[in-house]
Formats: sequence, C-alpha cells, structure tokens
Amino acid sequence: MKIDEIQSEIVAQFSRILEQDKLSHAYLLAGGFGGLELAIWLSQAIFCEHPVNGLPDESCRTCRLVASFDFADLHFVEPEGQTIKTAQIREVTTVFNESGYESSKKVVIIRSAEKMHPNAANALLKSIEEPTSESHIFLLTENENQILATIKSRTQIVHLPKNTRYLQDFLEKNGVLTTQAELLSQICTSTDEALKLAQSSWYVEGQKKLQQFVKLLQTNSDESFLYLSTLTENFDDKEKQQVAFNVLLQLLNQENLMKKIQKTFRAIKMWQSNVQFEACLDTIVLEMEK
Repeated sequence: MKIDEIQSEIVAQFSRILEQDKLSHAYLLAGGFGGLELAIWLSQAIFCEHPVNGLPDESCRTCRLVASFDFADLHFVEPEGQTIKTAQIREVTTVFNESGYESSKKVVIIRSAEKMHPNAANALLKSIEEPTSESHIFLLTENENQILATIKSRTQIVHLPKNTRYLQDFLEKNGVLTTQAELLSQICTSTDEALKLAQSSWYVEGQKKLQQFVKLLQTNSDESFLYLSTLTENFDDKEKQQVAFNVLLQLLNQENLMKKIQKTFRAIKMWQSNVQFEACLDTIVLEMEK
C-alpha cells in the first residue's frame, strides 16, 4: 500500500522535516498501521540517488533496492519466533561502528519492537543514546506501552492512526464480503494481516461461530455454555485466541452490550495470566447468569 494514501497527514509532516534536512536519528512509529511502509519511505529518502526537496523519487536503483529490503546499508530486524533476541540487536548495532557498503549512511528498522527481550532493548539503548550523524533507527510497534520507558524517552514518537476506511475498501477490492471486511478493518492493523485472516478457513469459520455465540449470549445462557467447546475447536492456539477476543469485543460492541464487553475484558485479563481459553469463556457465560 502507498504510505501517502493511508497516512497523508503523517507523510506531509515528514515531507517538511525531510525538506529541511531535520530528520531525527531515532523514531518510534507507534500504532502499526502503515508503520513499515513509512519506515521504508523514510529509508528511501535517506538513501535516494535523486531526491527532490529531500523526498525520494522512489524509482532510482537505490529506492527500488530499499523497497525490496535488498539494500546493503538497510538492516531489518523482526522477531525470531515470539522474541527479538539480544544477539539480533547486538549484530545490527555493530553496524553503526562500521563503514557503509554503498554509502556513509546506515538505517536499522526493527519490526514488532515491543517483542525485544529486555536485554535486547538495553543493548539497543547505547546506539540510540550515542548516535552517529549518519545513522537512523526506526522502531515499529503496535503496543507502545510495552516498549521500554528509557527507549521511548530517547526516540521521537509518531502515532499512526488506523485508516479503517482504507482497510475496508482494500479488502472489498480483494473480494472480501462487506460485512467481513468491516469487521476485519476494526481488528487488524495492516492490509497483510487482514487479507491473511480473510483467506484463512479457520478464521472465516471462527467468525461465524463467534457471531452465533453472541446471539446465544443474548437469548440462551445454557446453550451458550454448551457452545463453548465448538469455539475452542477453531481457536486452538494463543495467536488465534487473541483474534477471537478481538472479534468478540467488536461483535459485542456492534450490539451495544456494554456489560458483556466489561466481562469479556475481565476474561481477557485471565487469559493473559495463562488461564485456559475455554475457562475464560466459561466465566463470561456464568457471570451473565447473575
């Protein structure tokens, strides 16, 4: 997706910064929606062979290589499994003490920065605190509150609002039904994530089951209790269960069931404390009988 289509105000702000050559050395791009695209565009601006008023032409050899993550002085880090390990961060921070391969400038993009191990986050701090004039770090996160406070205090924080309308239109153009696209646009933070879910059979079936579950919660608590085992068949791991809770909250919100939303939030806290998924759903049903 084109960053100027989904974050036009943010792009306008950075355009002025680039034109004045005042780009900071470290940014925390918070919110998730368009964060990677923005980091790529800014990296293109840093390395572009033919910039116009500080902005990338996006067509030169360097810009094309940056867009495909194939430029030698652009370094990309993302979680290995569920964590960004200390060794990963130490490997890229050494880059700032070395000469560039194709230029004197160096850029590091760290995706899902909230998943850095505490030791990894601390290893990154020195590079942020003592930057070289030719280095830039872009940290991407969907969960700003999980970022180490000392890192947040040493970066420029940019909040990326979600463009729900753009996301829904994108899904519909890719063949997703309007009702499904509307729901996915509420729970997802990127086009890639939304399209992946829309094309996943477990999600499509799971959404239908969650919709039925919400109906039962309003009409028949006994049947809703019996229906829980059907839900757990679809949402059989932590990642899918997180999606289930996100969808459930949106469905309850659509029905304006505020008390049920509050009880679902309590169930989520239990789940985050490693209580089994079905047991958490049990409490929603049982509490609603009171």
